Amino acid sequence: MSNRATSATSKPPLYKIVMLGDSGVGKTSLVARLTNPNAPLNHDISATMGIEFDTQMLDTPHGKVKAQIWDTAGQERFARVLLPTYFRKARGVILVYDVTSAKSFESLAERWMAQLNDHANTDELAKLLVGNKCDLVDGREVSRDRAEAFCAEYGMEHLETSAKSGANVLRAFERLITIVHERNMSGGREGGGGSRRRGGRGRGGYDDGRGGGGKTLKLDEGNVRGGTTRGGGVRMDG
Repeated sequence: MSNRATSATSKPPLYKIVMLGDSGVGKTSLVARLTNPNAPLNHDISATMGIEFDTQMLDTPHGKVKAQIWDTAGQERFARVLLPTYFRKARGVILVYDVTSAKSFESLAERWMAQLNDHANTDELAKLLVGNKCDLVDGREVSRDRAEAFCAEYGMEHLETSAKSGANVLRAFERLITIVHERNMSGGREGGGGSRRRGGRGRGGYDDGRGGGGKTLKLDEGNVRGGTTRGGGVRMDG
């Protein structure tokens, strides 16, 4: 336990990580299960509109770190506007697909990896592939072998999760944040920094982790507004 403890006098590093994937794959459900593990799963759910983020303390083999987890709308009309702000200062990304939807898996290569290449420094961004809804065994359309082949091609690890049961949810976030933290300790930038390609702070900005609770950046069709509001309840996208 001692190697997982954080000194009372040291401030845990803060890393921004982002969620990517089609609408309905369960990105928001995964974040909600992580931050509210005992809350009942809400089946009357709606898609995320704009950007939402939560801050969560996570364990690594090297001590506790703070993850600022950003979630965005999967719909194309929102993602096109949001992505430049979304990726700014990100250190890791969880790419999520639905194991019962071959289309959501195919979108990773057809759409989301291209977005990563366009808006982030993929050499510096830690990546983890997550196949959600693994509890729906009878509806599976994406095999583990197919997912592993994708990981081999793009250089990332793979886990299957269930936001409904909680299976592997904490493990997925802790694995990604461990990769991010180990990269930082091995000579990367200071915790919480971002890609060298996109320095500075945009209008959207992001919270420094000192506040509590989830927050939302409101979106209109032309830009991302910089205000933040405290989120209420458990918001899920499928």
